[in-house]
Amino acid sequence: MLKKIRTQDVKLGMFLHKLDGSWFSHPFWKRKMLLDDPEQLADLHASKVEWVTIDVSRGADVAPAQPVPSRVVQMAEPRERVFGRAGPTIVRRAAPQPVDRPFDPLSKDKLPIRAEMVHAQRLARKSGRTMRKLYEDVRLGKAVKAAKLETMVDEISSSVQRNPHAFMAITRMKNSGEYLYQHALSVCALMIGLAQQMHLSPEDIRKAGLAGLLMDMGMAHVPQEVWDKDAPLTPEEWDVVKSHTTLAHEFLTLGGEMPAEVLDVCLNHHERLDGSGYPNGLAGEQIGMFARMAAICDSYDAMTSNRLHRSGEDPSRALLKIDEDGGALFDAEIFQAFQRAVGIYPIGSLVRLRSHRLAIVVEQNPDDLTLPKVRPFYSLSDRAFEKSEDIDLGNCFGADQIITRETPEGWDMSEWPAMSAKLLAVAS
Repeated sequence: MLKKIRTQDVKLGMFLHKLDGSWFSHPFWKRKMLLDDPEQLADLHASKVEWVTIDVSRGADVAPAQPVPSRVVQMAEPRERVFGRAGPTIVRRAAPQPVDRPFDPLSKDKLPIRAEMVHAQRLARKSGRTMRKLYEDVRLGKAVKAAKLETMVDEISSSVQRNPHAFMAITRMKNSGEYLYQHALSVCALMIGLAQQMHLSPEDIRKAGLAGLLMDMGMAHVPQEVWDKDAPLTPEEWDVVKSHTTLAHEFLTLGGEMPAEVLDVCLNHHERLDGSGYPNGLAGEQIGMFARMAAICDSYDAMTSNRLHRSGEDPSRALLKIDEDGGALFDAEIFQAFQRAVGIYPIGSLVRLRSHRLAIVVEQNPDDLTLPKVRPFYSLSDRAFEKSEDIDLGNCFGADQIITRETPEGWDMSEWPAMSAKLLAVAS
């Protein structure tokens, strides 16, 4: 049963069926959800949404009004008699109700992207707080211990295995003030997905994820006004930024207990196959496998992320640019594995369909990367937003197809990062 209530009356345990207002008036990826997170409740109360509709058949109801207490005279209960003598009253206990098992964050059971995004959102929020604290500790000179980050890496790895695209969809919405922390989480997930695609061992997958988290740790000692400057860097400022590789390597080496592969990535993820990278101008096989993996993951996420001074590239166009430069700069074999991991049309790509509609790519087709599942949302014929069923291009028998990639700028979609993240979570 549906019931419309004021936002201020919403409590934990309620199932949100609908939130009044546009996507941008509330803080959630999806309109239908079980509200079980105190932080989400606080975000909702602080939002511009005045009314919500709850489904009391799927969650808690509004507490009934309390009746005015009246004076009640307690009467003694008559006791049952057994064979003429007073005996105790036997009270039958109700059968215990089944209890929902809590979600296991290390579960690797496959989930569709909309289901996994609920867990990915919570994980990204928790991991972001951890990374923020980690950078603060580094600025204070506190040692970083790999063991303290293993659980976070394992949970991100589990999320990627449940659905390889949900966590990335969440971390694509980067807050400019927290870019470093969110970039670290994105690269961690990309490194894990790439390592899995390359069929590396579980231990190497964990090292790849840890390397993605820590490789830019040296930026903690670079002033924010330098690395987020809205203008070309001076030669002196560029030297300061480039020093983050050696700073991270030296700092993590002094802390001890850090895998050699992670240290190598921190130092060499900006090296390029043609010797044009930094800090040491390494070339070809001088660059280790993990550093070559990190070079691709780091470049891809940096290209697709919005910054204060520029908008991010569409994911599919970022892949094309890396591919164009790849022969000289990046390992071609590793890039092919990376492309299989994210898809030719990565999740979140904006495409135009033969049916004269714009759509967002929502799921990959492992059998044919050119035929993903898409979610149409805008009719070019009617020049209006629409809500349509998802189209599995690999199973629609040619009824529709992708004509071309599109750019948000070409359609004046200044809010595309927020819009795309919400489109990925809207129930079709």
